[in-house]
Amino acid sequence: MERNCTVYFAKNAADAMFHLKNTSNLQVCGACTQLSTLPESTLIIRNIEEFRYIERRERYIEFGSAVTLSQLLELGEKRLPTILYEALRSTANPLVRNVATVGGNICAKGIKHTLFAPFLAVDARLELRSPVETKTIPMSQFNHVPSGFLLSKIRYNLDEWDVSVFRRLGPMYSIDDTSASFVFLARTQKNVLSDLRVAFCGSVRFRSRDVENILIGGKLPLSERDIQVMLESAAEAFDSTSICDQNNQKKDVTSSVMRSRFLNLLKYSLEQLT
Repeated sequence: MERNCTVYFAKNAADAMFHLKNTSNLQVCGACTQLSTLPESTLIIRNIEEFRYIERRERYIEFGSAVTLSQLLELGEKRLPTILYEALRSTANPLVRNVATVGGNICAKGIKHTLFAPFLAVDARLELRSPVETKTIPMSQFNHVPSGFLLSKIRYNLDEWDVSVFRRLGPMYSIDDTSASFVFLARTQKNVLSDLRVAFCGSVRFRSRDVENILIGGKLPLSERDIQVMLESAAEAFDSTSICDQNNQKKDVTSSVMRSRFLNLLKYSLEQLT
């Protein structure tokens, strides 16, 4: 039996808002690279110039949700934060990066894609727009775009970090249950760990400020005991996150494998501070 699909191509932001207001069950997409089949009603926003800009300031870089991965990557290694550059470069292949959008990557349903962890680690700010309001939320509060809204832009803080580690796990050119991204950021000041960020996103989405705070303010270099305490606390928090994801999202998580990979990466990263 054939299935009818309606696809709307928004010319500008006003056009997109019109369709959001007047079309029920509308799914917003960039280039649809994540979809095997189209929903009944699809709104394509990748051609909206207002959502395709990139602006770099002293303290942050801001870009529209319809910016392609290649557009952002073309800024170059010297003008992008290390973990963001490495995350972009490790995503898909050049042909896909030419059409896939930043918004599509972080809004993909199910397993979190490659850019989710870098944005989560730096507390990126997301602008969500509907026909009646615009609101900005931190990445830590983002799970999905609410009905009637679309993601319009992202602000990524350009903080300086003394240690930056990014790793992408799983298949090189696809996403499956073994896919995940790991980010570790550390800032030091006069032999003291002044800030620490750890994010791991895939089938499990993990970041815990309580765990990060265990070492913040501590003296460097880290001792073996410091690392062990951090790993034990992170393992406990990770287990709680995995259980929560299973209960709320009703999906199987390859928790033992992902847990082991996460802790190994965290241990390696912490050892950079010894």
